[in-house]
Amino acid sequence: MLAAKQAKVDALVSIAGVGRPAPALIREQLDTKLPPRLKARSDRILDELVAGRTVTDVPKELAALYRPSVQPYLISWFKYDPAREIVALEIPVLIVQGTTDLQISVDDAKRLAAAKKDAKLRLIDGMNHVLKHATLPTEQQAAYTDPSLPMEAHAEEEITAFLITKISTAAERPNIASQPTTKEDAAER
Repeated sequence: MLAAKQAKVDALVSIAGVGRPAPALIREQLDTKLPPRLKARSDRILDELVAGRTVTDVPKELAALYRPSVQPYLISWFKYDPAREIVALEIPVLIVQGTTDLQISVDDAKRLAAAKKDAKLRLIDGMNHVLKHATLPTEQQAAYTDPSLPMEAHAEEEITAFLITKISTAAERPNIASQPTTKEDAAER
């Protein structure tokens, strides 16, 4: 979304995109997965990162998420609310979300769609976070580990149809990015 605000983009497809600030998502994802002491420590780390401050004493159990090398990225990510950012886009938007995604909820997709009134929301029944069909726990595990499993066909169809339509429509509009910027560029065309 942020790149689409800075570059010439004809359309945006949000696939399993978070619809709220990342700290809220992380808190929710960890809420039932951590023991109370570690959850409290995670919350304090998140509070520091939201405030723009790095943390040096990260427990080893949380190092994968909060290791020092990733903290600057998290701090920069935490500044944005995707629902606010999507509103500013003046291009067609497709929001695709699986109903069995364990990482991002259907509510996140609905929040994005509510913010961007002209966006198209497509909920793909049985699709998980890695865009594969998975409704049972065993299918979820396989979807993450078996690269031979295909992408959910309905998602592929929705995305393809949207992009073909929007790109062909965009081709009819003047494209500022494709205009010559120098005499050399103009000579090449």
